[in-house]
Amino acid sequence: MSRSPFAVPFAGMILAALIAAMLPVSTSRADETLDAVRRDAYAGDATSQRLYAIMLSYDYAEDDGEIDEYEAKQIIRWFECAALQGDDIAIEQLQNVPYNFDISETGECEFTGAGYTADDPKPESSSTATASIWGGHTDMWAAAMDGYPDAQFKLGRNFEPTLFDPGNMEVAEAWYNCAARQGYQEAIDFLENDPLFRLYPASQPCTFTNKMRDENGNLTRVFSSRPIPVTGASAPSSETAPGTTTAQPADTADVPQTSSSQTVPTPTPTPAPPPSVSPNDAKADELYGAAYDAFYGIGRAQSYEDAFSLGREAAVLGHAGAFNLLGVLYRDGLGVTKDATEAAYHFRHAAELGEVIAMVNIADCYLHGTGVEVNLTRAIEWYQKAAIGGNAGAQYNLAAVYQSGGGDIAPDPVLARHWMGLAAENGDPDAPYYYGHFLEYGIGGPEEPAKAVPWYQKAVENGNIDGYAAMGRMYYYGEHVPGDLERAWLYLAIAEDGGHPDAPEWRETIEPEVSYEQRSRAIVELSKYRAQKAEAENSRN
Repeated sequence: MSRSPFAVPFAGMILAALIAAMLPVSTSRADETLDAVRRDAYAGDATSQRLYAIMLSYDYAEDDGEIDEYEAKQIIRWFECAALQGDDIAIEQLQNVPYNFDISETGECEFTGAGYTADDPKPESSSTATASIWGGHTDMWAAAMDGYPDAQFKLGRNFEPTLFDPGNMEVAEAWYNCAARQGYQEAIDFLENDPLFRLYPASQPCTFTNKMRDENGNLTRVFSSRPIPVTGASAPSSETAPGTTTAQPADTADVPQTSSSQTVPTPTPTPAPPPSVSPNDAKADELYGAAYDAFYGIGRAQSYEDAFSLGREAAVLGHAGAFNLLGVLYRDGLGVTKDATEAAYHFRHAAELGEVIAMVNIADCYLHGTGVEVNLTRAIEWYQKAAIGGNAGAQYNLAAVYQSGGGDIAPDPVLARHWMGLAAENGDPDAPYYYGHFLEYGIGGPEEPAKAVPWYQKAVENGNIDGYAAMGRMYYYGEHVPGDLERAWLYLAIAEDGGHPDAPEWRETIEPEVSYEQRSRAIVELSKYRAQKAEAENSRN
């Protein structure tokens, strides 16, 4: 586009001077600041959208002292995004820009698709067709996650880099392919003709969501997770990801530990799962089935030695599940001398053959340096492959890694929130609490405390102590749930029983407000909870 001088350079704006004073002296720090504000702006934060507009105006003007028409439009569109959410400063700036612009001409943020505020929902007239296609979703990200291909394609556009916006080519490509695999022709044509992007095979699932919809918005398919034949034991809880932190904001740590550090009970013996190999490999499948039965003691005496011997025979014939089983046996020293290097080798081989749980296991190895050198990049690669395969634990781990960062991996709260949401939806037991935490405190996206409540409640149903603490706080303050001092005291007492660090202080704080009758009833319920928990623990032992 040819550069035509803009009537009044945006660098002359008072706010541009203000942001110039805010920028750090270091160029690298300035880039980090711009990138952080950009991420928050795309996540829907109105203040960040306004600041990003200001920072763009500063950068554009610094280039040659002038801002052309295209650059001005980019700046104004970001101001519009903030104004649509009721940001008074952005609204005032839009009234003063020397540009023929009417905020009512679009009614939605060009970069996020949002066109609403909490008190002023998006007008139906602003985008009637889109609203109907998206099933009432007014947020483009939510619509894309819910399987609407046009929203997925538009979201891909928003992640493409521009001159002053580094964007994210991998995320853009993945969203384009989510739309293309549903037959969205515009996405297919784009990927086939643009040399910068690849069109994935039709068999590859959408990276971000397991939902698909037809052109009328009807849900056509929801993918289920692949059966996991052998889980094995988890890594010790003392192991954490390199570079992770365990700070304690608000009511608990906002950086979840990876699933590999969770204590997972030995799986209940179940019938052998469907074979992982083609019917032509009947011998390998038969051997693996026998190894699996020996591992769990199904229909025969339990024997890790037999599981190892039979599993090795199946692995020689190329059985992916057998390689993973051998990895578990080597990792945990079951029926064979413990050998982390051998474990990592077998996990990697099984993962390369397509075994989803093995992808998680080899990712754990790279994360903790078990049998291999610590390599966070490789860990993410394998976690992501397993996450795409529908593994909730891998989705949880991706969220944990992106939330904390480490090594060459920068923290990315937007992706952390995304993957934690998928993990919660797909059944990871610890994800609901953390996803609720992300929603309540606006980590990686807008603050949505009301939406956090059902996820906290799900955490309570899962027996998560942090979930009890969060709901206890909610019931005490009457935040997005009816106030209930009795239930607040009960939930905080349960959290205290479970070792939540803040629950004792919180319970003591509200104690004077809880009546004798309320506390008496809560103590009865607390006794029942303790009895049920003790019974469950005894049955496991």
